Amino acid sequence: MNKIAEEYDLFIIDEAHKYRNRNTNRWKAIRKLQKKSDKFSNKFIFLTATPLNNSISDIFNLIRLFVDDTFVPFRIKGVPITELMKKYRDLKKEFQKRDDDKIKKDLKKVATEIKQKILDEIMVLRTRKYIMEQFKDIKVNGKPLIFKDPKPYSLDYSPFYTKDYKSLTKTINDNINRILFEYTKLYGTRYVIFEEETIDEEEPVKKLIDVADLFKLLLGKRLESGIYPFETTLKRIYEKEKIFYEIFKEGMNRVLTRNDLEGLIKSAVDKAKIEKELEDIKEEYNIEEEDEETWFDRVVRILLEYAEELKEGEKQYSEIDLLKLGLRKVLENLESDLRLMDNIFAELDKLKDKENGEEKTLGKIPRKMEDIIDFPIYSYKNDPKLEALKQIIGSPSYKSQKLENIPSLNRKKIIIFTQYRDTAYYIYHNLLEWIKKEVDLHTWLKDERDRVKIALVTGDTEIPTKINYIKRFAPQASNGFEEVKRFGEIDILISTDALSEGVNLQDADAVVNYDLPWNPMIIVQRVGRVNRIGNDKDVYVINYIPSDEIEVIVGVLRKLKEKIQDITLIVGKDVKILSPEEEISIETFGEKIRDISKLSMTDLEQYGISQDFKEFIPEGIPQEQLDEYKLLNLIQYELGYTAEDFKDIIEMKDGPYYSFIEGDDKIVSVYEFYRGKFKIMKRVMSITKSGEIRYDTPLAFLNLIKRKGKSPQKIESAVENLKRMKDKTEEVVEELKEGYRQEQKGFLYNLYNALLVERKRAEGFESKFKIVMTALQTIPYYLYSREVKPLLTGKNLIEMNRDNVIIKDFKGTIETLYEFFREKGLTDIESLKVRVKHLGWYYEV
Repeated sequence: MNKIAEEYDLFIIDEAHKYRNRNTNRWKAIRKLQKKSDKFSNKFIFLTATPLNNSISDIFNLIRLFVDDTFVPFRIKGVPITELMKKYRDLKKEFQKRDDDKIKKDLKKVATEIKQKILDEIMVLRTRKYIMEQFKDIKVNGKPLIFKDPKPYSLDYSPFYTKDYKSLTKTINDNINRILFEYTKLYGTRYVIFEEETIDEEEPVKKLIDVADLFKLLLGKRLESGIYPFETTLKRIYEKEKIFYEIFKEGMNRVLTRNDLEGLIKSAVDKAKIEKELEDIKEEYNIEEEDEETWFDRVVRILLEYAEELKEGEKQYSEIDLLKLGLRKVLENLESDLRLMDNIFAELDKLKDKENGEEKTLGKIPRKMEDIIDFPIYSYKNDPKLEALKQIIGSPSYKSQKLENIPSLNRKKIIIFTQYRDTAYYIYHNLLEWIKKEVDLHTWLKDERDRVKIALVTGDTEIPTKINYIKRFAPQASNGFEEVKRFGEIDILISTDALSEGVNLQDADAVVNYDLPWNPMIIVQRVGRVNRIGNDKDVYVINYIPSDEIEVIVGVLRKLKEKIQDITLIVGKDVKILSPEEEISIETFGEKIRDISKLSMTDLEQYGISQDFKEFIPEGIPQEQLDEYKLLNLIQYELGYTAEDFKDIIEMKDGPYYSFIEGDDKIVSVYEFYRGKFKIMKRVMSITKSGEIRYDTPLAFLNLIKRKGKSPQKIESAVENLKRMKDKTEEVVEELKEGYRQEQKGFLYNLYNALLVERKRAEGFESKFKIVMTALQTIPYYLYSREVKPLLTGKNLIEMNRDNVIIKDFKGTIETLYEFFREKGLTDIESLKVRVKHLGWYYEV
């Protein structure tokens, strides 16, 4: 990462919400890109639909990726960012304890300040609602702004449930919470950590969750996606457990030492190809690690706990006897797991189509390195989800009355999204076979060269192939007419979320969400591929909504709730579907999912926005930003100016410049405020004949562009008014100075004062002393007290007398602090001095 930081000056990070958690390796890795070795600060652009999801900590952690811990870019503008964030967090915590009107009022006040002073400075927040409300009068390239909201349809496929399908979901529900997923306890990582984040260095509250419990939730979500992805996921687990069972059963009697046992378990882990599975878990969650315990120590502890359950009376056991006894318990649990899974497979087999007495298959899922068996693609009898899809794609004359409220997609250009690779392959191969057999579809989905107009994109798809499919599916949006001519057009595209970001598919007429993500913003992203600004055609959005499958998920969550009260830490990893106080039930959870399926894209964006934004942070684009955009739009499109027209002005030296124009006795003046080399603020001020000073937006310059010039008049009045505005700028300067000062407390405050008292001893190293003292004034006390204090006391440079700091080695303390701040990139903090630059003014006479 350090090498990349040196090589590039600008980093664009898409899906930046994945970097909200400062405890993850990916957050720490991105932070290494902040500065080059010469302390040059690199630039960052973050792109995300959900910058603030669960708490204000999310946005704070994203800011910390591109700003070091002095937060100088904010402090030079007079914004006490760390104090505001901490104050908000503390008030929010207090408000959650007691719903008090005064706390709520204070919370809104701080939230508004955060919005205006922080978010408006760094965030370009543009939801559909904002665009249509704030830019409704603006024309883009001379045309009115169009952002047509697609109509969503909720597709309930439960009327297509068969008796055998209902029997399957009941069997899954009866067995899933009884499966122990025993093998997950034997590769050392039994738990993952979910934690509530904090802004400061307080220890977050940690919740340990069994990997086995997460597997159950994962299986429930796979079932909601379809029968096939559920079967493949369960089969992967089954085959791994079977390997552990067979190796342990065959080799247990040969275990005579701890080394034998470790070798036996490792052989099972290697053969079952667990390593990749572990990497996926580590990437997704924070693994619970205990430094004093090795992987094998953890497994031994589990086996000894098991042995306690099986020990007989007063019988004496050696350690290896106890371990083998524990291994016997593992075998029993593995056998039970395999039996319970066999019950589910028996029900699945009843649903499979047969051909010549064998299960009918339509191909295989491409095998990955971590796969230990092949996965045939099956055809199931009357799969309710697939049947519903065929109904809306097929001839309208054959569409079932059960789907009378869902529009027919026959002869439309359709993109079908699913969250899972296995589901995508299943849909593709089953539709492919159906289309080949369904003669009514041939005039639409077969071309003159007998090529079927359907394609599949997943993470496996090579980039050239993916680009080819995009161009053939959306030739107009992607300039793909040449590809269509050579390879044929595509009218149905099946995709995982590999195509939910960064591509234009405006040619499509419909988006089908075959399974429903729990994060509403994923649906918005998917539909956003088709529904773009300026696209005025009708787009259908069909959202599948689960029914009986929800019972399986809720059954798992109900059990989880016994172990972790706030299950939103898991369910709401992307979006908080349930709040902590809500009971887990079919009604609450099912209704939340159904709500998502019914909402328009505009409403989904609002649904996906954090509760903090909804309750406390005011909406809207700052008027200055809006008017600046309007001004540029008017100059470019209405007045017809180009960059060439401003060439002479760009080359002019510093002003101030002035003009007199026709008007209503008003003077307008522009000032820029600098702290050191940084421009921190621009102010447009005006005084009317009433004598009132007010702040204007950039639209004030329209008069200067449109109105005729006049010869200089009312010079005395101009001089007096400009003096008054200069006095006003001095007030702004004082405010900026005040905002820069860090509220220092505790140890750092006492350390600063102790060093200040002895400042005369800094002779010979004044520059380092000055840098150290500036840093101590600027860094947030709660981010660094824990590091600085043991650093200095450990080297015996200072000692503590209660809260008082006694300097034992003044020079050593300064040198140590200087090196510490240098390593942290905190030795180049800017001067506190603020200056004002007067750009120019004009007088409307």
